[in-house]
Amino acid sequence: MVDGASALRSQRALLPYYAFRTGQALTAIVPRRAAHAVARLVADGALRTRPHRFDGLRSNLRHVLPDASDRELELLVRRNVRGIACGWSDVLQLTSHRRQMARRLDTVHTDVLEHALARGHGAVVVSLHLGSWEAGLAAWSFSGHQMSVLAERIRPQRLFDVLVSGRSGLGLEVVTIDTRSMRTADPAAARRLGASAMRNVVRVLRANGTIAIAIDRDLIGNGVPAEFFGAQALIPDGVVDVAIRTGAALVPTFLINLGTRVCGEMHDEIAYDPDAPREPEVRRVTAELLRVCEDVIRRHPDQWHVLDPIWTDPPDGARRGAAS
Repeated sequence: MVDGASALRSQRALLPYYAFRTGQALTAIVPRRAAHAVARLVADGALRTRPHRFDGLRSNLRHVLPDASDRELELLVRRNVRGIACGWSDVLQLTSHRRQMARRLDTVHTDVLEHALARGHGAVVVSLHLGSWEAGLAAWSFSGHQMSVLAERIRPQRLFDVLVSGRSGLGLEVVTIDTRSMRTADPAAARRLGASAMRNVVRVLRANGTIAIAIDRDLIGNGVPAEFFGAQALIPDGVVDVAIRTGAALVPTFLINLGTRVCGEMHDEIAYDPDAPREPEVRRVTAELLRVCEDVIRRHPDQWHVLDPIWTDPPDGARRGAAS
């Protein structure tokens, strides 16, 4: 009985993997538009059946738009969740439709990254969980460029292996950070796991490589308080510290979904003083990066896909509603 129960749990744990492989097979034979139509239906169903699953997203968007009415916020959440579902549809089609996906990208100011790499110290593409990353990665690969991506290891392992394989097929190196193990390990083991991931990031940069890292999720719980949309949030500033230590450029980059097209916005480098006292300089540069991120999120809140709550305090709008 014990063995049977264990086998059943193992099979259940693999359900996301089987669902993903089935989705891959189905989306490989349908146009992107049809796949997105199905994805939007799935998103609407998820919102109806599990509305509280998206409470973290609601809280985050309320911080961005504290004056929005409840109806406006719910419409925004609906558009956002639909965007998440369409993004996963693109992930499913990454191997079968990657050429078509790559053709959707229009880039702006890519010379910023070219000039940064010409200095020979690598570049950190700092971004958010926003827009259409899959189209950007596919296009970058087809243009002959190399990039590494810092990615959270997900379970089951077989699903993560498939995702890594899809990106590797585009010529992308996936630098893995095992956040679940870090959260459950003792402090010494957690530090070793984090240090291992950071060593790989440093290796990429010292080889004058480019690595993409999102700054809007404190994956391992070691973020530092920073002002974000007028309130304190825990922000992982390790990306800034690594860049300063290695002399790498910090280039904010965002992939905005414009329907049939994707706009790759590459902003000017965030300058830093490598000789300044490290801790205050990291805080200053992080604050400057966050101001750039705030501008992009305000313009495209329906494309900022962070489901976990970023702030511990309720947003101003929620506080006002409670008081009234």
